Amino acid sequence: MINNYNLLKQSINLGGVTIKNRIVSSPISTNMATEDGSVTENLINYFSNIAANDIGMVTVGATSVSEEGGDASNGMHIGKNIHLNGLTKLASSINEQGSTAAIQIFHVGAQGNTFYSKKRVVGPSKYIVPDIGIEAEVLSIDEIVKIENEFCEGVIQAFDSGFKIVEMHLGHGYLLHEFMSAHMNRREDEYGGSKENRLKIVKNIFNKIEKKSKHAIKNIGARISADDFIEKGLDLIENKELINFLDSKKIAYYSVTAGIYETAKQKYLKMKEGSYWEYANNLKKMTQTPIIAQGNITSLELGEMILRKNMSDMIGMAQALIADPALASKSFKGEEEKIIPCLAHLKVGTCHRCRYLKQKDLSFECITPSSWDKNKSHNSSKNKKESFLKMLEKLKDNIANEKLENIEKIQKNFIDNI
Repeated sequence: MINNYNLLKQSINLGGVTIKNRIVSSPISTNMATEDGSVTENLINYFSNIAANDIGMVTVGATSVSEEGGDASNGMHIGKNIHLNGLTKLASSINEQGSTAAIQIFHVGAQGNTFYSKKRVVGPSKYIVPDIGIEAEVLSIDEIVKIENEFCEGVIQAFDSGFKIVEMHLGHGYLLHEFMSAHMNRREDEYGGSKENRLKIVKNIFNKIEKKSKHAIKNIGARISADDFIEKGLDLIENKELINFLDSKKIAYYSVTAGIYETAKQKYLKMKEGSYWEYANNLKKMTQTPIIAQGNITSLELGEMILRKNMSDMIGMAQALIADPALASKSFKGEEEKIIPCLAHLKVGTCHRCRYLKQKDLSFECITPSSWDKNKSHNSSKNKKESFLKMLEKLKDNIANEKLENIEKIQKNFIDNI
């Protein structure tokens, strides 16, 4: 029996923007920009390919507002004149496919790594991420004000470029999260100490945006953390004042996440358990603002179930769409057996090729033959198919019977010219 996905197919209004369905391509970083952070043809091809496959909203991930705000040397940047042309082409390429172009902006903060970014690492306080080992330089008041202005400029340029929605990254232990967290923010001035002071940078940014454009706020979403899994970290209770503030500004939506760099292990365990959907459900009880649930949503069947249980208003997918950008299109046609899975979803730790910070050359890639292929060459596609099938054979001895049957079905129904 074909699943009609009636809930996922419904349109939704975010800040006056009509999204054609409830499926979101969650923001991911690809490290495929130029050294100055400008958009490349590879980026345009990658995101427009996802947009062309029945995705309601495509969110371009982790675009830095500051020169030192990126996590790697080829990450995207926003806010300067040199970025406008490329961003305009990128937004247009997504919108032209019938999807809604969105972009996530951030500053990596104390979780930065000079070895990858070639830039200084900064934060609200002296702080060392255990796995990185670089002590963050403490930002001065003048530098904080500069970053506030850069976030404002980034938002304005995003809308000028044709993006319909901007997502502000307030989670994952990045800079704005760091200021709000008592675990990371040990300042004793106007940006530290009390919860009100720790929220100041976020409030200032939104107020500055509002002064620049009264209508921009309604098209801004926010990614917030439901649990940092660490003492004095953030969770939904600690974020209550933030939620109240953002609700008062009537933002477009919330996307719910969890964890910081040093609690990544707990983060991925909770994600595999489906706890992120519970976080979305809990946040939905706290606000009238639309909620995007994400985290280990590997199929539209799961997404439809989450909406049916009223746990969220939309669902976000990342690795599943990297592995098979046509996942939604195939599902809507009743061709779920033709979907090529993300190997990491079949067995944790199997594949990290799309997590470029784990690659020696910081390259973004996917082994599945259905994934986007930046080389577009026959040999490259052939090699990917061979590698993928070899990996599936290795997995047969390590995974559950139900998933084993799925792998055999995938191999049986494999299509060469995807």
